[in-house]
Amino acid sequence: MRACIVVALLVLFLVSPDLNAQGGPQTADAAALQAQIEALRAEYEKKIAELAQQLQELQAQVAATAAPPVQTSLSALNPSISVITNFLGRADNQQIFLEGERIDNTMNLREAEIDFRAPIDPYADGVLMLAVESAVPGVFEAGVEEGYVNLKKLPFVEMPLGLKFQVGRFRPALGKFNSLHTHDLPTTMRSLPTQEFLGDEGFISQGFSNDFFIPTPWDENQALNARLQVLTSGNIAIDPISETRISYLGNLRWFKTTGAHNTELGWSTYWHRSKDATPEVAVNVMDFLYKWKPFRQGEWKSFLLGGELFFSNRNPADVHPWGSSVFTQWQFDRRKYAGVRWDYTTTVDDPTILRRSITPYLSYYFSEFLRFRINYEQLWSGIASENGRKSLYLEFNWIFGSHPPEPFWVNK
Repeated sequence: MRACIVVALLVLFLVSPDLNAQGGPQTADAAALQAQIEALRAEYEKKIAELAQQLQELQAQVAATAAPPVQTSLSALNPSISVITNFLGRADNQQIFLEGERIDNTMNLREAEIDFRAPIDPYADGVLMLAVESAVPGVFEAGVEEGYVNLKKLPFVEMPLGLKFQVGRFRPALGKFNSLHTHDLPTTMRSLPTQEFLGDEGFISQGFSNDFFIPTPWDENQALNARLQVLTSGNIAIDPISETRISYLGNLRWFKTTGAHNTELGWSTYWHRSKDATPEVAVNVMDFLYKWKPFRQGEWKSFLLGGELFFSNRNPADVHPWGSSVFTQWQFDRRKYAGVRWDYTTTVDDPTILRRSITPYLSYYFSEFLRFRINYEQLWSGIASENGRKSLYLEFNWIFGSHPPEPFWVNK
């Protein structure tokens, strides 16, 4: 049809001078030809409009019935894999026993962790962390450190307030530091309150979690984040074995940014009801963190001040243990960090027994994949077997494979 129009226009152009000059019948023929051309043009435009309408309808039908796109990136078939290893040498001024074995004045491959991460589909990401751990040198235990799916969106509804879901085995949001793995800690050992209330390795559980932001229209430099978690009870130092099958955890976190200054405050509560011989248990944790990181020296300078306050009740025993930890850290340059932590806590079973420690440390980063730390700990305790303990730790961390996210005190 397009060719016919072009030919007709060409003919009209060729004959039009003669028609204009001679008039008569040729002028009538030219008018007829012009009318034919206009009819062809109108028909052509009508066909084009019909085809465009059909294409739009077909695209709408495809969009309404098609399945979501399949993840075709290489990471979907080949997950990101990291191997993270932690080696610890220690020197102590007294004998230390764990499970009947001496662990003082030893060197030990304390942990090797394999971290798998991959997008599952457009809706979710998967994480699996397998750990081989050794508390006693040469004795290893393998297990799942964490294994969960992060659900970022749903196919049938928009997720309000940035809502995300987490299902599986994970470190609950009980305080600031419980979510950190051993190799990510700012010090070699976890704080005394963490060990006393949550356990030597912190608190890990199975369950369901949702995470969402609360709007702060009054200040664009502030943010509120909330988490609600439903967990399997037990496996926490203050409540190691529980007949209550379900426990609950809530976490509210406030952020404030002003130039180079960042402030963070958090409140967490873990609770389960009493049942039969199991008393009601509630653990509350308040935490704070201040971070200074100048824009012009962000790679080279930073300062941290943070801490946690634990308090709990174990009715009907009417026992109310509590503890606190404060730490500070200064970054001297791109590689060197130094800090100190002060711990103070009662024991969970007897609040009249006190445990205190001071822990200075120096960390040196060869790169983001290799770190060395020297860490000293002085312990004063109402427990005679550990009172007066002095320990010097030499710690190496190394990573190969893809790099997992850095914790908040590393500015690489």
